[in-house]
Amino acid sequence: MKLLDPIRYVNLKASGRLPSPKGLALAIIKLLQEDGYKVEELVRLIQSDPAIAGEVLKFSNAVLFGESHPIVSLSQAVIRLGASQVRAIVIAFSILNNHRSGHCAQFDYEKFWSHSLATAISARALASYVKINADENFTVGLLCSLGELAMASIYPVRYGEIISISSDGKEKRIALEREAFGIDHRELNATILLEWGLPKLLVSAIYYCNTPDETEFQEDSRIYGLTLSLNVALTIADICVADEEVREAILVDLYIKAEKLGINTEEINSMADEVIASWQEWG
Repeated sequence: MKLLDPIRYVNLKASGRLPSPKGLALAIIKLLQEDGYKVEELVRLIQSDPAIAGEVLKFSNAVLFGESHPIVSLSQAVIRLGASQVRAIVIAFSILNNHRSGHCAQFDYEKFWSHSLATAISARALASYVKINADENFTVGLLCSLGELAMASIYPVRYGEIISISSDGKEKRIALEREAFGIDHRELNATILLEWGLPKLLVSAIYYCNTPDETEFQEDSRIYGLTLSLNVALTIADICVADEEVREAILVDLYIKAEKLGINTEEINSMADEVIASWQEWG
């Protein structure tokens, strides 16, 4: 995994164009980075912003899949979700509010967030196959493409040109990014997420999620399973947002990738149907 040069990263942050949590969201993230923080402190912070409090409550009930006793207490919601999940919700909600649109004409902001949600739901559905915590997998799924939004925010004109000529694959886009900027969206994403306090294991999986075969991870390791599950989740998300005429080709790719996780065609079709239904409901 390659990270940005620290000086380069500081300069990018100084530009003010890098996607980043602000205000209350930033305060919550800093609190969660402290050892021995108290849940009461976290709840108090979240309560000070009704919008974020509402998102936390809504999501905590969504993950219960319609159980008869909904969560109405913010304290219960925070305990149910856990620190990593609260962090992900706060980050996503904060950045979403500030990046529903932008200056990169070729970057589809609404589609980006829709795809990110579909990836997160898919990753959670796949968690049991790789023995990963479902909430944890949701988090990495939600944030695994953030580097692309960052590129569109920092270099709106040049990155828009790259999007226009790299629609046939991530590898070509990465090569063009490196040629144009000396960095790529994977490095930028990993650097951002490590600064926000995500564990290195999760960030490493995110870094390689589009290219799991490039890794040297042991095939029976937790990180390799996590990376593969993200790769499959991204493909399911591609199906969610794809036009009808290209879905069949993506499905063939999905079957090949799912097989590496020991998931047969019938199982992955059923899972994809459930993911699409959840994605449509939550979106």
